[in-house]
Amino acid sequence: MKINNNYSMDQIESTGLIEREVKDLQTSIFTKDEKVYFFEQIDSERYRLYSIINERSFFL
Repeated sequence: MKINNNYSMDQIESTGLIEREVKDLQTSIFTKDEKVYFFEQIDSERYRLYSIINERSFFL
């Protein structure tokens, strides 16, 4: 997955990303292995990947 590309929810889930619920953030957050992926919803079917960080940095 590449930053600034748009993906459907089917594409996101097919890569093995697992959605996480996080309070106080207006974004969709997914995790896989040691990474956290941040998506913004573009429309009802598309999401834009805008950041990937290390999971340890996010949960500190």
